[in-house]
Amino acid sequence: MSARCDVSKSVIAVLLLAVAQQPTPQQPPRFRGGTNFVQVDVFATRDGVPVQDLTAADFEILEDNAPQKIDTFEHIVVAPAGPQDARVEPSSPTVANQLAADPHRRVFLVFLDTFHVSVEGSHHIKEPLINLLTEILGADDLVGVMTPEMSPSQISFGRKTQVIEEGLRRNWVWGMRDSIRIDAYEQKYDICYPPMPGEQGQHSALASELMGRRRERVVLESLNDMIVHMGSIREGRTAVIAVTDGWLLYRPNQTLTVLRKGPLGWEEPIPGSPPPVGVGRGGTLTTKQNRDQFADEQTECDRDRMNLAMMDNAQYFRDLFGEANRANVSFYPIDPRGLAAFDTAIGPDAPPDIITDHAMLRGRGDTLRTLAVNTDGIALLDNNDLNRQLRRIAVDLTSYYLVGYYSTNNQLDGRFRTIKVRAKRSGVDIRARKGYRAPTETEVASAANLATAAASVPDDAAAVKASLNTLERDARIDESRTMLMSRTPELSAPAMFRRGPMTGNQLKPAPNRRFSRTDRLHLEAAATEDVTSWTGALLDRTGKRLGVPVTTGVRTDASNTQKCLTADLVLAPLGAGDYIVELTFTQRGAQQRILSAFRLGQ
Repeated sequence: MSARCDVSKSVIAVLLLAVAQQPTPQQPPRFRGGTNFVQVDVFATRDGVPVQDLTAADFEILEDNAPQKIDTFEHIVVAPAGPQDARVEPSSPTVANQLAADPHRRVFLVFLDTFHVSVEGSHHIKEPLINLLTEILGADDLVGVMTPEMSPSQISFGRKTQVIEEGLRRNWVWGMRDSIRIDAYEQKYDICYPPMPGEQGQHSALASELMGRRRERVVLESLNDMIVHMGSIREGRTAVIAVTDGWLLYRPNQTLTVLRKGPLGWEEPIPGSPPPVGVGRGGTLTTKQNRDQFADEQTECDRDRMNLAMMDNAQYFRDLFGEANRANVSFYPIDPRGLAAFDTAIGPDAPPDIITDHAMLRGRGDTLRTLAVNTDGIALLDNNDLNRQLRRIAVDLTSYYLVGYYSTNNQLDGRFRTIKVRAKRSGVDIRARKGYRAPTETEVASAANLATAAASVPDDAAAVKASLNTLERDARIDESRTMLMSRTPELSAPAMFRRGPMTGNQLKPAPNRRFSRTDRLHLEAAATEDVTSWTGALLDRTGKRLGVPVTTGVRTDASNTQKCLTADLVLAPLGAGDYIVELTFTQRGAQQRILSAFRLGQ
């Protein structure tokens, strides 16, 4: 029981979602009294070795070339975490994201590029990756794993690495480059564009390039989604260890849209043309033979062919590291091949000529170096000692300075502001985030209004509307959301739990505010002894009280004697819709109220 109260006490203060109106949501700098408070994590090195004796006087910060006064300064040195058993895992993905928002914690994300790593590469990198995680993680650090097939909302951050280690050792065949394995989507390209007479290899030249273009775009879009996700939950730096051979960065190629012709005069049909006349069932002439089976697939193939031919991954890539700078995401790409002599494997298809192959190898490496340099990371390439390569990351990230300042620019314009950090001491190299996006007036006003609505007893209609707005934003941005933390002086707002068939009839932290009629809703908050008269009621979306009872109670954790206030609600009597749990309490003679909205499905 104590774990639930701890979640409420240390993680959730008031569950309010900041307005996410920008196309690339990012947790904005904290604002106090209309002034932006910005935190910058600064990495200072000399000849690749961290410099650990700097003070605030040794730094100079410029925002849009305007000098800034350093207000807060910390030097953070991370020690190894020690035994796995001593590390405490977050109780849920929501809690993990809350912990990740703390700039004092380092957050690592291992990105396994399944489409651009061979099975040999995935085997070679597994032990060096495991050694890195063992060496680099501190007691409060968080680490997660992502692949191109995953959504960012599926990333689960934790402190222990046992699950990751077991996964890397058991499933080391995750690399798919140069493999005969293709997914169901790519199989359609083989069916739509079979090899022409005289073409060698398992795929036609057209199908092969379409597959390569699609795979590269899937990876780049996955990285972009990950960047947006991390920027929405965290202002501090996120270190992404990208395991990949690199990318060719395909550019538009109109020759892919030219109809193919065979050596005997055969020509590919024009997309959208009617099917030829053939013999159907019973020997009758028809134009519908095999139409049901292949027409839809051919239409999709032709649409993909046009889109992929016009695709510009080089431009998308340049935009990618621009977004990474805004979200404070740094890339540490590593080529698991080590010192590669050739880019293309000998089989299953014949490799290109040596000049083309070397150009492809150089291009992939240049792409990874560009990504690292432009995001303040390090490219780990051209070295067969993968353990030594990855140790450079450990050295690079074990010591840094957390510097904060109040921006002299008070305009709430939503624009990107550049940050430059310089060291006054000679010979010291500095790496820091490139900048941040300022909040807008709407974001500041909405955040302030929501915090006020949760911290005191506001006007009924405004409070109900503010509470329901959290549901609408929750539905729009789902797991990629920004949490606004705001506290009443002595009481943390309730953490939501659910109990039902999906949780094995046990209380589990609710990952979101959506429930079903088979669930029971449980709320729990930590409070001081002067909080009394804890009562609850259920409201509909108009603020009208309903007759369904909310049972409240008080308990004390045996482990830490923390006073915990509880509230329980049976959802079976309710119909689908939006509801609000009204929780009222008295503290030091003053009555206060907190509204917690939730959505009930069928």
